[in-house]
Amino acid sequence: MKIIGVIPARYQSSRFPGKPLALILDKPMIWWVYQQCMKVDELDEVYVATDDQRIFDTCEQLGMRVVMTSDQCHTGTDRVGEVAAKVDGDLFVNIQGDEPLIEPQMIRDIIGIFNDESVYYGSLRKQIADEAEIQAPSTVKVVVDKNEDALYFSRSVIPSNVKDGKLARVYRHVGIYAYKRDFLQTFLQLPPSELEAGEGLEQLRALENGYKLRVHETQFDTIGVDFPEHIAMVENLIRARQGS
Repeated sequence: MKIIGVIPARYQSSRFPGKPLALILDKPMIWWVYQQCMKVDELDEVYVATDDQRIFDTCEQLGMRVVMTSDQCHTGTDRVGEVAAKVDGDLFVNIQGDEPLIEPQMIRDIIGIFNDESVYYGSLRKQIADEAEIQAPSTVKVVVDKNEDALYFSRSVIPSNVKDGKLARVYRHVGIYAYKRDFLQTFLQLPPSELEAGEGLEQLRALENGYKLRVHETQFDTIGVDFPEHIAMVENLIRARQGS
């Protein structure tokens, strides 16, 4: 199976315009993400997918594979789909472009899901216990069945744990996806769904149409860069790793 890593990257961001090109220790953030992906031997090729000429030119200058996508892409999955139309591959892994410290093992974890040949759509989850994180609408929660197939995703607390003494574990959805080529093409042909619109979560489009999403538990976590002030925190972590 030929496995392709894709890092969607857009310049426009309401919270942090130009984020993929923000410098972290004199290198753009997208470069750091790319380097973490290159540590994963299971990935046959890695591409940045962007509709911005500035990002495209920077990637080329730094020797990174990059594909120019259209300005009609509304989601990262749309960009991965456009890459899949141009690049030969059997499995496409959608890797967040604002996680410069993503653990390579997390990418290996999601690829490992597909050792089960019945799986065509995969993602990750991590158990959380911090009450503020559990309650935050920005934290997407997921519940799964015994096979680790998703039952539902929500920005609300699921399970609600309203019964004292009967507490169920709460899992945060980790936003990395992988799709077999045929399913990716099918998914992109589906119209947006009611649940997707209500929660603002595109993966619900698949569930609402009867498709399964395997969500494997990972022991690793990521640090996303949402605001400019997060850059200093990431730089300190990189320095600490390099000094160890």
